[in-house]
This record gives sequence, structure tokens and C-alpha cells, in this order.
Amino acid sequence: MRRSVRIVALVILIISLLAGAGCQKAKNKTAATTAQTTAKKVTTTAATTKATTEEAKANETFGLSNYAHLPAAQQGVYDRLYDALDCMDSSVSESVAEFELQVVDRVFFYSLLADHPLFFDARGVSNLYEDTGNGQRFARFDIKYIYHDGEYQARKEKMQAAFEEIRQSLPKGANEVQIAKAVYDYLIKNCNYDHDYSGNSLQEAGTTASYADGALVDHKAVCSGYSRAFKLMMDWFELPCMCVSNSDHEWNIVFLEGNYYHIDVTWADTDANPGTRYFCVTDAEIYKDHDKPKIEVPECCVTLKEDLL
Repeated sequence: MRRSVRIVALVILIISLLAGAGCQKAKNKTAATTAQTTAKKVTTTAATTKATTEEAKANETFGLSNYAHLPAAQQGVYDRLYDALDCMDSSVSESVAEFELQVVDRVFFYSLLADHPLFFDARGVSNLYEDTGNGQRFARFDIKYIYHDGEYQARKEKMQAAFEEIRQSLPKGANEVQIAKAVYDYLIKNCNYDHDYSGNSLQEAGTTASYADGALVDHKAVCSGYSRAFKLMMDWFELPCMCVSNSDHEWNIVFLEGNYYHIDVTWADTDANPGTRYFCVTDAEIYKDHDKPKIEVPECCVTLKEDLL
């Protein structure tokens, strides 16, 4: 009888150890990413339940994430890269064709990191190599994490402090547009465009200009740094937002008070009189001086009502 009890106890212990032996994410990024998004690839948030008309509710079905609009094969690459980052793996194997077509690089920086700004410490580079024994070609995406645990957490806490400062500045009962405008104004006031930046956004460990912490911690950024900082703040306010990019620029699309709008904090910050020139604007306004994004985006066709500001 005692032997049976000991065996049962041993089995329970083994099962418990196996259950806890999965990927343990350093830096507490799992909790951080949960604050950013309630599911791995679903970036529409609880705020999307706030629509007040049937038409607005229908419009909310557009997935405000880059993942939602990638071809299935590229979604597979995204999934594998996400899982690697979530576990802090140092490399991901992919097909030679995907690397030669630069699919992995594009998905990593312009989709995955754009959807998940809290992966701000990750840098990556594609490597093609041959086995000298038989000449077979292999492909691997190497990932580097530029901060140790304490540095990552300290920078995240500074970004959370920025969020709290914005939150405290809001008038009582602020609507969604007013919240977005507070974030927009905060970034314009507290970040400068990094005119000295000339690095490779994928690989450069020495710059943060293309990442959310560049804008919110180092106070210098280029377009992707501004747009990802804006998205991170909107995620924390639980307001739907995505980063969109064309061949040479990145900005945001938001869903506020039942309508979609473009917001470009970068161009606002480099404008002598930013005002609302690039805040909650329509397709007709933004495409006067912006090329269209490379992926499908929702129509932004409703002019913002001034009484919402």
C-alpha cells in the first residue's frame, strides 16, 4: 500500500515538473505582452466593443494588425518568429527560399515588431550557409537581445511612467479621440526626430531610433520609433491601433469613436506648426503626401468632428 502511494506521489511530481518545464520567458515579457495584447496575434482590443452604431460595429471587424493581412505562408513565418521571441530563442530555422526572398526580414521588422512594440530589445539577421560536407544549403534567422533583464525592465518602467503621465493629464471622462490626442501631443513634446540615424533597423544594437523605447526613453526616434511608441500607448489605453508602412515611411491607423483615422506623429513632429494636420485624418488628406501602405488597410473616410477634441 505504501509503495503504491509513493508511486502515485512520484507520478504527480513528474507531471508537475513537466508542466512547468515549458518555455520560461525571461524579462517577464509574457506579462508585458499581455498588457499590450490579449492574444498572440489579435491586436483588436476590448475598446472595439464601444461602437455605438451597427455600421461602426461592422467596420470593427477589420483586423487592426499586420498579421491579419499577411498571406498564409507569411503568417506561418510570423508565428515561428513570435514563438522564438516569446521564449527568447537565439535563432529560427526557415526555408532557403524565404530567406532569399527576404520574407523573414520583412515579417520580423515590419509586421511582428510593428504589432508587438514591447519586443523592443530584439534585433535579427538572416544567415544563409552551406554544409561543407555535402554542399546542402541551410537558412537561419539569428536573434539578439540587446538588454539584460534589469535594463529591459527599467526601460519598460520608464515607458509605463510616460503612460501614467499621459493618463493623469486627461480631463475627467476623456473620450477616445482626446486620449489619442494626448498621446500624440506627448510624443511631439517629448521626442525629437533623429536626423543622425542611418542604421539598419533590423540589426543595429547601438540605436533605439526605430523602436518604442527610442521615442519614450531616449527621446529620439525615426518614423517606426514614433509609430510603435504611439501604438504601445494606445494598446495600454485599450484603443485599437496598428502601424502601417509604405516603402519609406511608417505611421498609424486607429479606430476611435466608431471610425478609422490616420495618425502620423512623425510628420507632425517635423512640421513647424503640427496642430492636427496629421491627427485623425482621412484617406483623402493623408494620401496627398503619403504613398499607400503595402498591406490592405481600412477606409478612413469620415472627417473628425471638432467637438470630439
